[in-house]
Amino acid sequence: MKTPDEIRKLAYLRLEEADILCQAGKYDGAFYLAGYSIELMLKAKICKHFQVDDLFDGKNCKISGIGEIKKAVQTHDISALLVFSGLHLELDDVKASDEGEILDKTITKLFQGNKKCIWNEQVRYSLNFQISTDVQELIRLLYHEDGLLHWIEKWI
Repeated sequence: MKTPDEIRKLAYLRLEEADILCQAGKYDGAFYLAGYSIELMLKAKICKHFQVDDLFDGKNCKISGIGEIKKAVQTHDISALLVFSGLHLELDDVKASDEGEILDKTITKLFQGNKKCIWNEQVRYSLNFQISTDVQELIRLLYHEDGLLHWIEKWI
């Protein structure tokens, strides 16, 4: 998992795996992998944003000071990753537009009213955390051509 393209491919693979788990009734694992697909796509965008070929290998990077950025983006916090990717304001703008209906529905599934993301790496330790219809809907929205993954991808 090195280049933005490799990370992007891994994001879609994790979404496929989430779909398989969801179809098998394993909703907690499906929710975790669906959220992880978003995290990965944002990290691919961050690689592109900072012009770093390998966000995860600090040894071979020739960009001075990039190590601090790499440490900061090792987070699993989708809100923080949206900021690091430079997409948080664009996402707010498109959600408010007529063409942002699918993105708005996706964000509603991921964030509570106080803008706190309900997905984080800790959900992998949860049992009976998610309702099947919520997970199915999230996966459907992520696959959608106007969905969050495709929206992030167009910026890569």
